[in-house]
Amino acid sequence: MKEKLIKALDLAIAKVLSVRRNEDDCLIVLAFHSVVDRMEDLQSGVLDPFQPMTIQDVEFVATLLRQRGFSLVTGHDLDAGNVRGPAAWLTFDDGYANNLKLLPLVRRNDMPLTIFISSGNVASGEAFWWDVLFREETKRGTPAAAIAARRESLKACPPDDIRAAIVTRYGEGAMRPVADIDRPMTPAEVTALAREPLVEIGNHTHSHTILTVVDTGTQLSDIRRCQEELHRLTGRLPISIAFPNGAFDRRTLGAAAELGLRFGVTCLPGQARPASLQTVNDRLTIGRFASIRHGRVERELTLATARTGFGQLLAERNRRLNSERCRS
Repeated sequence: MKEKLIKALDLAIAKVLSVRRNEDDCLIVLAFHSVVDRMEDLQSGVLDPFQPMTIQDVEFVATLLRQRGFSLVTGHDLDAGNVRGPAAWLTFDDGYANNLKLLPLVRRNDMPLTIFISSGNVASGEAFWWDVLFREETKRGTPAAAIAARRESLKACPPDDIRAAIVTRYGEGAMRPVADIDRPMTPAEVTALAREPLVEIGNHTHSHTILTVVDTGTQLSDIRRCQEELHRLTGRLPISIAFPNGAFDRRTLGAAAELGLRFGVTCLPGQARPASLQTVNDRLTIGRFASIRHGRVERELTLATARTGFGQLLAERNRRLNSERCRS
């Protein structure tokens, strides 16, 4: 309820004060996951409907951002130090094969983006566990709210425990994807994707590990394994990481820095200033707007591109507190 009230107030302020001026030195990072041709594709009950966007939604986002004076960038642009003025970084988490549907749009609109890949699903070919949970519980007639609650409770467990719980309840066969809509990319698809000049491949851990629930050694090994697997498939080491569920702590940042990762994105919905990304902690804790989805695109974009509101101030406060804890 508190979050909804803050959003409503920020949206009212944004409409009065208008969006950011083009000369402002700001970077906004937007998080997406699955893409579908039509929202009706979700009626099969195969894919968790909490996150998906249509391809038309993504095109609308890119077009509206450019109309508002934002350039589209990736982590490589940040690393080169050539990001000026308002900029937006479009990111897609997990490594769904359905993200490949974006390539005609990327080429046609000169639209750079970053896809953060969990290499374990690519290697195994297994469906992502939250989609298995949604699919199997939907078959059982479980209410959507109960499925969401179960999904959130499982996030507190290490990846091996999550998989064991899923397999125990639904059987090993449930881990197989049903169709292209819910499967991860294959190794060959990741290799081909890396050849696209406008696509950056990023680290999303090997096992989609919510890093703060595992020990230090597991954090390091899971990030490292993803680095190694993606390097083997693409010939390049990723320079950017998206922390699953946005979770990080001091150990996470230390592991990411040790492995040569230059930029990290969280789920704290705040803007950054490229010129201020001077310290390792600042570069590895960049805020990201993760609530932009079908039916709410223009509203959420207005909040993301507006002058800093209460929601962003709260996110920045939390980011600074987390960074201070990580430094201590």
